[in-house]
Amino acid sequence: MMIGRASGLILVAAAGLSPGSAQAGFYSGEALLESCTVDRTDKAFFEKSYECVGYVAGAVDAFNTTREVNGLKSCIPADVTLNQLKGATVDYLRANPDKRAQSASALVFTATRQAWPCPKAKARPGTKKKRN
Repeated sequence: MMIGRASGLILVAAAGLSPGSAQAGFYSGEALLESCTVDRTDKAFFEKSYECVGYVAGAVDAFNTTREVNGLKSCIPADVTLNQLKGATVDYLRANPDKRAQSASALVFTATRQAWPCPKAKARPGTKKKRN
C-alpha cells in the first residue's frame, strides 16, 4: 500500500516537473526581460540584476563551450563586456515581443549572434555548394 502511494506521488511530481510545450527551457524570454529591466527603485533590483547578468553570462559561456568542443572559436570578441551582452539581449527582447515566450537561452543565443555575427565560412577549394 505504501509503495502504491509513493509511486502515485512520484508520477504526480514528475508530471508537474515536465516542461510545457510552449517553452523548451526553464526560463522564458519574458522572465529574462523582466529581470534585466527591473526598476532601480524596486527592492529586488540587485537580486534581479545579478540574476539577469548571471543568466546571460552562463548562456554565452555554454554556447562558447559548445563551439569550442566542436572545434570552433567564439564569434563574440574577447573585449565584449557583460553589460554589452546584457544590452544586446535586452535590445533583442524588446524588439521581438512575439518571441519572448521562447526559451531565454535560445533568445540570448539569437541576440548575441545578431549583435556579433560569425564570419561566413569560406568554401574550401574544390568544393561546390549544392543547389536545391
